[in-house]
Parts: sequence; C-alpha cells; structure tokens
Amino acid sequence: MNEERVSQLIEKVKELLLPILEEGNFELVDIEFVREPIGWVLRIYADRENGGITISDCQWISERIGTILDVEDLIHHPYNLEVSSPGLDRPLKNQRDFEKQVGNVVKIKTTEPLDNQRNFKGEILSANGEGVTIHDVSRNAEVEIPFEKIKTAKLDLDSLFNK
Repeated sequence: MNEERVSQLIEKVKELLLPILEEGNFELVDIEFVREPIGWVLRIYADRENGGITISDCQWISERIGTILDVEDLIHHPYNLEVSSPGLDRPLKNQRDFEKQVGNVVKIKTTEPLDNQRNFKGEILSANGEGVTIHDVSRNAEVEIPFEKIKTAKLDLDSLFNK
C-alpha cells in the first residue's frame, strides 16, 4: 500500500472516528496505519484532557470504530485494530499540544535543516498558529520552528523526571 493511499485511509478513519471521540469526551492524538511483523496495524491514540484514558475507554472506542470500519469496508485486507493511550512520550502534533507543555523540554526533528540543524532540544517557551518557540540547549538561544517543518516532536522524558 503506497504512502498516498495510507494517508487517504487515515483521513477517512479520522473522519469516522472524530464523532465517536467527541461523544466520549476524548481527543484524538494520532492515527497510524503501518506494516509490522504481525501484519497491518491500524493504531489509534486517544486521550482525555482531564484524567487520561483507561483500558475500558480504549475498549469502548475500539468497539465503536471497529463496527463502523467493518460496515464501511475501507480496508480490504486483514489488519489489527489497536486503540491506546499515547503514554508519556506522546507525539506533540499541534499548537494545543505544545501550549499544554510550555515549560517542559522537548526534542524536535525537522523535515529539513533549519540553520544547518535538524535535531533540536529545548524548553518550550510558546506556541502560536505558525509554530513553536523553544530555548535550544545546543545554541543557548531561542529558536522558532514552523509546524510544517516538524517531522517529530516529543517530550524529553529524562528532563521531565529529573526536575
């Protein structure tokens, strides 16, 4: 399955999933459709802003989206459906994710070099509609990183636990 087809599938799953998550007062963190040694896996990461997500919550989401996916017949080959919590190392994807983590240290990889650098680590200072501003430890300076240039972003767990 090519990358474009996977992206289209993820968008369709997201469209079907959002009303379910809204009904249960959950937020969507991420969706992956990946080939793993066990076969294809559709992985949905969900969370709840206040209090996190439980195993029963994951089961509730899984049952509902699983039924809809069966009816819609979007995926024409065997796959495993997984619904889980994003955990502490959840990816930071949008302005809201970064705003919730202001003051914490993040590791960011960019899609292309910014001032000859692709890997950044620093305290999140702010986020707006355009991107995130961090205090980069390697440069000892503020760096603005546009959201469209971010490949991956996660909290630096070592910094989080050694505060």
